[in-house]
Amino acid sequence: MPSLLDTPVPVNDFDFSEVSVNDKTPLITNNLGRAVTVAELVYLGGYFGDVIEQDGIANSADGRINIDSDRIIRTEQIEVTDTFTVGNTIWFVSGGAGAAGTLEDTNTGTDYAAGIITAEGGTGGAQTFVEFRPFAQRLDAADVSAQVIVNTAGIATNVTGISDNVTDIGTNDTDIATNVSGIADNVTDIATINAEPKTLVFPVTVDASGSIAVPGLVENDEIVAVSVICTVTQGSGTLILETGGDDDITDGIACDTDEAVDYAASINDAFSTLPASGAKVISVGGTAANTRGIMVITYIPA
Repeated sequence: MPSLLDTPVPVNDFDFSEVSVNDKTPLITNNLGRAVTVAELVYLGGYFGDVIEQDGIANSADGRINIDSDRIIRTEQIEVTDTFTVGNTIWFVSGGAGAAGTLEDTNTGTDYAAGIITAEGGTGGAQTFVEFRPFAQRLDAADVSAQVIVNTAGIATNVTGISDNVTDIGTNDTDIATNVSGIADNVTDIATINAEPKTLVFPVTVDASGSIAVPGLVENDEIVAVSVICTVTQGSGTLILETGGDDDITDGIACDTDEAVDYAASINDAFSTLPASGAKVISVGGTAANTRGIMVITYIPA
């Protein structure tokens, strides 16, 4: 498939070029045990992106990388013996202290899912470059909380409480997920119409201690990220995303303080690709029946 970018001019070690808007450049610490160079793709500090420091980043030093997802990246930093297929997920494997990491065509179990392939060069087993659109990456959780407080003065306070003055989204508005005939059905399936990767927002507004099925997720959808926005303060509550067969996809995500945001610390890759039974949410903890929150699920459609 032809490139979406102009013919690149080799100006760096990896023949890296891109189309970019809205750059996001977090400061990270290079702990690979070697220096990294400008335009090198790295996975450091929980972020994936390309080094934008012109002099690179020395080992143990701090520097900035670009994690913007609103772009298409072209690079030769690849495993040339792989076979890249347009539309498939591309994976990044760190080279550690020995060498630069490489983009690969399959997940070996510990790789980072970097984006969706948009073009490739060469032939399978002898690739010359690859293009891909990176997946969106979240800001640090502390930054998200600070931004919510500063810019909106607290979702549940200055909007006078989502669950109070809007007369309880989940109850007096006659249950968004039920009487509006299901967010995922009558809005033509939120998880279907969103761009790749996709996001599904699932409010837990009733007792989930016995589990609640999540509409809109189907067999072979791949779960890649899950977070919870807590809407009620109560003790020791957590929410877990499971398969319909009761297998835990995530660990317990804290949901015990109104307005608090928490993220899944782990996603079990044995169950993250959904079976035919789909997915459900279950609340656990000392006050499981009172746990209320909004689960935000990011996934790659089947």
